[in-house]
Amino acid sequence: MRGLSYFFKRVYQFSQSRPILNRLGGRTITYTEFPMTFLFNLFTYGPFRATILGRKMKRLDRLGKGLILCHTAADLVPGGRSYKRVFVYHGTCDTIYKANGPENKLLSEWFEYYFVTGEKDLDKLKRFTYDPEGLEGKIIKIGMFRSDPIVTKSYDRATILHNYNIKSNGKKIVLYAPTWGYGGGTLGKCFETFAEEITKNYILIIRPHFNDKENISYIQKWQRNNRNPNLYFFPKPYHDIIDFIYISDLLIGDNSSVNYDFSLTGRPIVLVRSDDHENLFIPPDEYNIKLCCPIYDPHSNDSIIEKIEDAFDNPEYRKRIENLVKNSFYFNDGHAVDRACSFIVDCLSEMKIVDRQEVLEKYGGRFVYMDNYK
Repeated sequence: MRGLSYFFKRVYQFSQSRPILNRLGGRTITYTEFPMTFLFNLFTYGPFRATILGRKMKRLDRLGKGLILCHTAADLVPGGRSYKRVFVYHGTCDTIYKANGPENKLLSEWFEYYFVTGEKDLDKLKRFTYDPEGLEGKIIKIGMFRSDPIVTKSYDRATILHNYNIKSNGKKIVLYAPTWGYGGGTLGKCFETFAEEITKNYILIIRPHFNDKENISYIQKWQRNNRNPNLYFFPKPYHDIIDFIYISDLLIGDNSSVNYDFSLTGRPIVLVRSDDHENLFIPPDEYNIKLCCPIYDPHSNDSIIEKIEDAFDNPEYRKRIENLVKNSFYFNDGHAVDRACSFIVDCLSEMKIVDRQEVLEKYGGRFVYMDNYK
């Protein structure tokens, strides 16, 4: 679509907006220092149009009028007369925003609009914005993009298992998706125990954070000497975490945004206790997923199997997860991406870049117009 761009530095940051790209198209913008790596990942995910700029992004104004969906706050898109910036964070989590504003917080003026998944996201945004009063009129209520296929059940579990060559053989699938060191990740502490214990009863999928290079390297070496048909390891950035969320019966997490993504399924969760970390905060109880599941402590005599069985068997945890989803996310009706697309079309129309009616006629089969985003 004319006038629509997406800015990100790492390909994984772009995951939230890929459904928008699939419906509306547009151009991606990056200033990655590793263009060959970027292009490899781009064509693995895409292909789609991309513009690679220098780090100072001096050419940005030359791209013309429009909207730029921004997937990082630490790497700021400078303001310009010809475009408006929309903040689209790449996950709902308990990690603070890292930015270069006063007190290391966001400044509301950095973005003209903010896509917000729900009250939890809004609480975090206000908490870590230096001037939260400046957010007035900028909040666009979208809902959780990744909830749409879960609500509409528009995914095929058998196809996903086939595509990743996962053979469940009737066993339940446990997904372990830890974060990396920035958020107090637990992969290094738990991998060998989980590989030995969980695979006795379940299929174990491990999807590490892309940045956890040291532990990824260790596990790859470990696998060469230890064959286990019930263990699957997917470390590549193009191994889409959402696919594993769809097919898994239980999640083991720590401080990753995957915890909140997975909560949308209503399925049980076990969280690994990690050391206190300066990049984490404790959300209010109604948004705190750590109150909704058993907690495994790798420094104690805890049994991970007992924690998993407790999560499966205790109906109280399911009730808490259900309430957390209602409290944390707007709508949960399967139309989050539709709302984002509707806002984009309306905004570009107001900027006189596209004709709203023509766009709706052209793209009407790709999304449902929703006007309840404010």
